[in-house]
Amino acid sequence: MANAANEQLAQRFLAATRENNREELLRLFDPDVVWVIPKGAIPPYGGTHHGAEKIADMMLASVGGTFVPGSMTHRVLLTFSDDAHVLLELNLRAKTPDGREYDNYYVFVLKFRNGRIIEFREHVDTAYAAGFFGAA
Repeated sequence: MANAANEQLAQRFLAATRENNREELLRLFDPDVVWVIPKGAIPPYGGTHHGAEKIADMMLASVGGTFVPGSMTHRVLLTFSDDAHVLLELNLRAKTPDGREYDNYYVFVLKFRNGRIIEFREHVDTAYAAGFFGAA
């Protein structure tokens, strides 16, 4: 059965990343949160990361250092939830300082406990991202 409270927390998470809001991310994350990204992602992002402060800093560095502030949008295409999870399929678009348009699709699986995110699994087209950002 859908869980509206967790879906609302997931929307707050998306807003915090768009708004570069570290304090909100730390409120949403369990201190021992885990972030799992495909191993093929651009270093240092691919793999499994631990800890709210480290993950918040990594997320915001990747967004703030890459995209024009305020240019990021999330178009949520699909949402599923239950008592412990929210799955979001979305299209993330943003503009780079050199004027290019980033346009990639993601699936986020957020796991919750006691109103906080304890695990965040990110699925993304790593080949597109690597090509866009010029990684080998």
